[in-house]
Amino acid sequence: MHLLNPMYYFKPSYTPHNGAANILVRSLAESLGLSLNKKYEIILSSFLAVAKKVNGQTFDWMKGNDDETLKFWNLFPGVSSQSIQKVYNLLNKYEYIRSSSDFPNYIRESIGIGKPNWIKATRLPKNFLDQALFIESNLPSVLVNTVEGYGGKSFSINEALIAPKLDMKQVKKKFYKNYMLAHETVLKMNELWSKYPLYNPMQNELYSSARRIFHNGSIKSGGRWYGGWTDFETHQRLSFTINDNPVVQVDVNAMILSLLSAMTGKPMQMIGVFRDIYQPVLTKICEITNARDKLKQVIMELTSSGNPYIEKPFLGSDILDNLDEFIYIRDLCLQAYPALKCLDNEYFNFTNALSYHEANILTQTLINLKEMGIVAYPIHDCVIVRLGDEFEAVETFKKVFKEYVFSFQARNDLPRIDLDIALTVEFDPTSTLRVEGSSG
Repeated sequence: MHLLNPMYYFKPSYTPHNGAANILVRSLAESLGLSLNKKYEIILSSFLAVAKKVNGQTFDWMKGNDDETLKFWNLFPGVSSQSIQKVYNLLNKYEYIRSSSDFPNYIRESIGIGKPNWIKATRLPKNFLDQALFIESNLPSVLVNTVEGYGGKSFSINEALIAPKLDMKQVKKKFYKNYMLAHETVLKMNELWSKYPLYNPMQNELYSSARRIFHNGSIKSGGRWYGGWTDFETHQRLSFTINDNPVVQVDVNAMILSLLSAMTGKPMQMIGVFRDIYQPVLTKICEITNARDKLKQVIMELTSSGNPYIEKPFLGSDILDNLDEFIYIRDLCLQAYPALKCLDNEYFNFTNALSYHEANILTQTLINLKEMGIVAYPIHDCVIVRLGDEFEAVETFKKVFKEYVFSFQARNDLPRIDLDIALTVEFDPTSTLRVEGSSG
């Protein structure tokens, strides 16, 4: 999974979680002459949370009255662009923020709309701020990106988050039934997570909120879940806790290849029990440096572009700098995974159909686990659960996957491919359990 730097920009998504945070928010509201209510609590908490996170560095606070800016702020529940601008102006007036010409070392992490407005927080009581605990609990539930072209488009977590969004009125009007279904599911998960927040000891903050992001102006493209925890790599997330309980990560092995095979009726070159779908190709490229990473990146290149025969990396990946090597791995993939030849750049690709079906399987897994009383946090094709819940998570993932693809195959008159997915359970960076899958 690609490592991201923390998202160092202001967004109105935090609320106070302990006494120190509540005192800071109330004190700051009083200093600004604000009568504290829910919207100002969210905005001030979010300012303090990001100020704490950057620890004296610059961060981006988008300002302005252009349509994109106003639309972006209005996506967040409980606040408005006017209230955010009011607080910004007051913070500036009373010198709690100032413009900064420092060039931040995470320039890619600006909000992505317009020119960054780099600022620094000042006059905040550092010792008190260090003790304050904030929880990300106010993210938009469902977002739909505008129609995207394929000319040079890349897909990443950053791209999903900063791509232009449809106005919420448009989304509700155009996709009302499907929107409400997705929205209510997110709210139900948020309600559960509020009782069992995910704690990040590296930044001393908590998460209890996620949003689903759909693509290409459609609520049937994409739909992955994003929360503060998705900004980190697996080894970092394994240090997180849920109500002081250690966590484990349960990860589906090669979810996209499994989906492709099941949804095209084209079996992979493997029969019987397996632990790793990538193995048929890995055995042929073992002499290549970083073979596994390069193989996975080639598959992402093909599925993201929707073109199984691309002649150079579509996403501009640094790891695939040898074109001959890229073509060699690509051709081996087409032999081992014939379903890749069914890709197209209209809908049957990763950004649209494949990530949509992946997200549906993950969503149903979350719901089923919730009904069993198990708290799970989503990361695309895996879940974080408390230590001790990993067996139920594995069995639930397997069951949901089979039921979902069997239903798809039946609706689309496809041959029934009985594929039992393999999974990886990671307890800590040095302890991993592989759970076998099978292909008939």
